[in-house]
Amino acid sequence: MRINLTDNNIGQPNAETFYRKDVAPLFPIADKTIAELCRENENLLIFPYSIESSDDRIGEASIMSILNTDDPEKVRITTGNVMGFIGVHDLQIKIKSRFDIGRDDYLLHYMLQKVLSFNLFDLNHNNEQEDVFDFIMFMFPYFLKAALRQGIYREYQTFKHNDSNLRGTIDVGRHIARNIPFVGNIAYSTREYSHDNAMTELIRHTIEFMKNKKYGQSVLNIDRETKENVETIIEHTPTYNKNERSSIISKNLRIKAHPYYTEYRPLQTLCLQILRMEEVKYGDSDDEICGILFDGAWLWEEYVNTILQEIGFKHPQNKLHKGGIYLFDDRSGVRYPDFYKKDMVLDAKYKRLGSYERVSKVDKDDVHQIMAYMTTLQVNKGGFIAPLEHKQMKIPTSRLKGSNSTLSIFGIEISKTASSYTDFCNKMKEMEAVFVKSILES
Repeated sequence: MRINLTDNNIGQPNAETFYRKDVAPLFPIADKTIAELCRENENLLIFPYSIESSDDRIGEASIMSILNTDDPEKVRITTGNVMGFIGVHDLQIKIKSRFDIGRDDYLLHYMLQKVLSFNLFDLNHNNEQEDVFDFIMFMFPYFLKAALRQGIYREYQTFKHNDSNLRGTIDVGRHIARNIPFVGNIAYSTREYSHDNAMTELIRHTIEFMKNKKYGQSVLNIDRETKENVETIIEHTPTYNKNERSSIISKNLRIKAHPYYTEYRPLQTLCLQILRMEEVKYGDSDDEICGILFDGAWLWEEYVNTILQEIGFKHPQNKLHKGGIYLFDDRSGVRYPDFYKKDMVLDAKYKRLGSYERVSKVDKDDVHQIMAYMTTLQVNKGGFIAPLEHKQMKIPTSRLKGSNSTLSIFGIEISKTASSYTDFCNKMKEMEAVFVKSILES
């Protein structure tokens, strides 16, 4: 069964209802925190990967809740602030942005394309199962780049030899079986720190698998760094054997938690999803949850950054503790504004602010926060950036009492009339240009 939902749908009065028996597999995961689900289900991938570092505490939120209705046989599924694909047993769930119009989740694809720097082709939206499979493959270059920036994964491997150059532990049983009568060879084993191991072999099998899939070859050649990374993996897996795929998958079912090679863990999860996709799809032969989800607030902020960095805005990185500002003279009270430059500070909000006529309607904590940033940075212009469902006829702007400082609500209109994904991208570029102009002219 396939279910299409939007994020943050709890306030939608006409939200679809489902028969209780049809969504029974969701009851055990409803209201569980995302952090808990990730610990229990290694095939569930969440962005940002370090959920503990998310400003929005996404790990403390739940993917969905199940509410009773007036009909005891029916329930309503409400969602949180995450988008993406998830499956459990025979249920296939797609959660798209509430700011996207129509059945195609173009906005999610577009933001990921901008944030993760890959070229997304026009996916086959007529076949949702293939759409998800292709989409997951598009994530591969990003994870591969992040992992290889930490170096080629190495771990101790046991190698069996049978020659005259003894340099390890003699394997008596194997020696007797293979070298009687004695002809000069000795059976022995060595334990060596090697690049060719279960992890790198898994990546190699994923590469070879993708080469034979629609879009796969193009994804592997999407840019120079990806091509070089693919060649590096091939070079360091000389013992690759396509007939050992099942064995390699089995060796990787236990997700590795290495203290140094931290970026290999999400890559390992993604590779397993790709290689097992034809077997389990969303998880329909397994009670375990699998899928890939994105924190909407994080994704919106990173998407906005791809636009604002072109016009000189700084984007502090809370996770890396870079670019913070200090509230006090003794360099204490570090804070991380979303975006700022010498005359303006901006806060990205994945919220419905487009209908507000006055800034005073914005949540008071959000207003207080950006006022603190403005005071610390000594700038007199601040604002919020939100997705827009309709074109702004005028930028809502309010002047702070007793000063020349102003707060505004800026936005990027989300296209509602695109006939294809390519058309959506072109229209979004036009909307982004309008947004940039509103910032520069404010």
